[in-house]
Amino acid sequence: MEAITGQIQALAKEADHVGRNQILNSLRDLQYSLESPMDLFMRLYNSHLQLAITYVGIDTNIFGQLASGGNCSFTAVELAEKLGASSDLLGQETPPQVRRQPAIYSSNHIERILRYLASIGYITNPAQNQYGANKITHILASPIAKAGIIHAFDTCGPAIQAVPSFLADHKYQDITSNSETPFQKGHNTSLSTFKYLQGQPKLFNGLQQVMTAFQSSAWLEGLGVLDREAQKLSLSQHRAAGEDEPPFFVDIGGGHGHQSLHILERYPHLSNRIILQDLPETISHLPSTFRSSIRATAQSFFEPQPADMRGAKFFYLRRILHDWPDEDCLKILAHLKDAMADGRGESRILIDEVVLPDMGAPWQAFMQDLSMGILFGGKERTRAEWEALVGKAGLSIAEVKIYSPTSCAGVIVVERT
Repeated sequence: MEAITGQIQALAKEADHVGRNQILNSLRDLQYSLESPMDLFMRLYNSHLQLAITYVGIDTNIFGQLASGGNCSFTAVELAEKLGASSDLLGQETPPQVRRQPAIYSSNHIERILRYLASIGYITNPAQNQYGANKITHILASPIAKAGIIHAFDTCGPAIQAVPSFLADHKYQDITSNSETPFQKGHNTSLSTFKYLQGQPKLFNGLQQVMTAFQSSAWLEGLGVLDREAQKLSLSQHRAAGEDEPPFFVDIGGGHGHQSLHILERYPHLSNRIILQDLPETISHLPSTFRSSIRATAQSFFEPQPADMRGAKFFYLRRILHDWPDEDCLKILAHLKDAMADGRGESRILIDEVVLPDMGAPWQAFMQDLSMGILFGGKERTRAEWEALVGKAGLSIAEVKIYSPTSCAGVIVVERT
């Protein structure tokens, strides 16, 4: 068995992302083929418990304490004492007036949790009543993992629990409303998901951190249409801000502007030709240094674009349309179409989203598809579904550039028909 494991590890070390995914799928299929019916039932039962106890491990800072110990291991008693002396269990600054008093944890119950976490491979158990950190421990001790688990358990958890009864109540019809989804049933609210989360700082912060973790510059690689247009605007052609020059790049619903910064980093001469749009509560929290090169404006994508945005070279939507049912997407696209320059190819919309293949997509992509429906009434779409949606908006797809085969993420270049 050790020899087989070594061969697999050697293959994985040399594999790219696609090859690594193929190895993981093969190992999964092998595991399933070896499972008995009872093994399957126990694995499904454990899926509920695994997330809940991982949440406990984060909330009590078990992972953080073990990770901070380096190669050292701890007994349950030692760890309970360290956890009891910890004041901020989520690793964030806590105002003195609301800081928790040191808690006294039962070492017996802590050990029961530790034994379980070791049994699923999230921590090590090198000797009797000795517990330490491994690769997964260090991952779960990171701030983004904490935010991700909070989002998965506190935000998505109640909504996912409500899925079976919601679908049965609605006779398994398509979800077509952003405010009538399993989320509303699970959280007992009539508010849309975004409005509800805005009133829940812990949940909203978790969502924002998770969304930020998905930001990268990979979408720019090989996107020739954007690169060609950017290169046309050399430094000598660049006009000072304040003249009647349309924007080059409008980052719609761009949050904290990570994608805008990627554009500016690659094309510094586009300073002040890049516009970040988002709701007022997001724009107001941007640092002043951000605004020196990128213009940030408060704007809802459900409202017409301002006059000074008309004729922009690119309108960019990253992970926006998958949050909404088709009818809402058509409203968003209609406002952008109205703001595009008249000539074909003079303005383009860049839709940075998942493009599902007709079959064989990785499970993560289909998980996202169901999650978008559960939380927002949205969906991930196939190439044919994107073509149908864009066509209804009176636009056409000029190109689809897939930049992440493992997640099916790509940029859909949209033009006037």
